[in-house]
Amino acid sequence: MGWFFIALLGALGLILLRIYFKLREAQRARGASWDEQMIGQLRSHGYAPFNDYPVDFFLALPDEAACQGARARLEPEFTVDARAVEKDSDLAFSLHASKTMRLVVPDMQDISRRLTALATEYHGRYDGWAAGKAAPVAVEAGKVEAGKVDVRVILKRFETPDEARDLEHGRFELVHLGGMTVGRATYQPGWKWSTHVGPGLGLSRCSVEHVGLVLAGVATAAFDDGTIIELRAGQLFYIPPEPHDSWVVGDEPYVSLHFLGADKYAKA
Repeated sequence: MGWFFIALLGALGLILLRIYFKLREAQRARGASWDEQMIGQLRSHGYAPFNDYPVDFFLALPDEAACQGARARLEPEFTVDARAVEKDSDLAFSLHASKTMRLVVPDMQDISRRLTALATEYHGRYDGWAAGKAAPVAVEAGKVEAGKVDVRVILKRFETPDEARDLEHGRFELVHLGGMTVGRATYQPGWKWSTHVGPGLGLSRCSVEHVGLVLAGVATAAFDDGTIIELRAGQLFYIPPEPHDSWVVGDEPYVSLHFLGADKYAKA
């Protein structure tokens, strides 16, 4: 009987050790920064830790004076280019700061912290970075030619959106990626467009065209002719630009991605 209890205690000890290491691994994963996650993704696509790559850092700034001030702080460490953009009236200039460097997590985290502080100082926003990749070296008849291909991999997360629109009982987050705007809508039970969004816009119905994907929960698309469509998790949907209302069904939050119409949604 004594040996049985010893074996039982040993088994319990092993189980507790496994739980401890699982929890520590999960905590480490949660603590990983955006830069660390992005570099990990690039590693999986063949980016080597000891090679130099061209890296572009992106800042959104309000005016030319802010661009000039940021440029003076960044050069000559970075090559800086700034240009006006039409998408954002509040942050009307996009500044690109480029340099060649290794994709090392501490170095990238340090630059991201510096650029975040710089963008905040000039009432702007730091939008992250993208790494280019050099083409393979070609060897032909004893001659080595090194070429470059302009590849930009940009990774973003809705946890750090480019823009967020806080709504009563909901939130709409946007990221600008590849020339398009993608939105994530999160609405709590009881949310209704005509009650919680429309009054702020002076409207009773939404007329934005939507293409999206439901991630969780259930909501409706309700048209004035009496047609009511339920949108459920896992469904892709298209809603035409006809006046429609929408509300959450049930006791679970509704979450969906929007690939068309996100830039115009819930915007005065």
